[in-house]
Amino acid sequence: MKLKAAVLGTAIMLLAAGAASAGTFWFGPMGGGAFPTGDFSDAAAMGWHGGGTATYSVNDQFGLGGDVVYHAWNGSDDLNAGAEVLFGPGSEFKFSAIQVSAHAAWMMPSQGNVKPFAKVGVGLYNLGSKLTSPSGDLDDSQSKVGFNVGAGLNMVSSTNMAWGLSGAYHIVPAKDDFGTDVNMFTVSANLMWSMASK
Repeated sequence: MKLKAAVLGTAIMLLAAGAASAGTFWFGPMGGGAFPTGDFSDAAAMGWHGGGTATYSVNDQFGLGGDVVYHAWNGSDDLNAGAEVLFGPGSEFKFSAIQVSAHAAWMMPSQGNVKPFAKVGVGLYNLGSKLTSPSGDLDDSQSKVGFNVGAGLNMVSSTNMAWGLSGAYHIVPAKDDFGTDVNMFTVSANLMWSMASK
């Protein structure tokens, strides 16, 4: 918990420091689908995510920011079928991850209102698993350092608002404690507002 608080506090201070100097601060909600890959896809079904993102544009091409996102998945059909055999009818698994990460973004040079970008991030993912069954409920959580890399585009619709689409691949090494690495591909839509700092 102390490590998570330290990472979140550092991210907030970096964003606040950036907003206090010359530049533009973009922030807003994001959400979309979360698609498990690798061994994680054997345990989890397609899920969803929602949260917030913020980026301080150091200049026209480079930015620093952070993401706070909640991810959720139901257990796969095979996993839940096995749970019913072992623990009784109606038994099911659910999985979640709370992502608190910092990122660096590169805004590609472009003409017009469409602004492509690439992004790489690192931070904490608090991974959770829960079994609900007639025999009783079980849950567990582990915090792991994970990485993400992605790209997308924002469409600037006014001087202080933009909407966009992006995709990212997340790698969370967790096999030793969670039973599988939590790797996933996310597809997101976002709505952003800007605040020019003075």
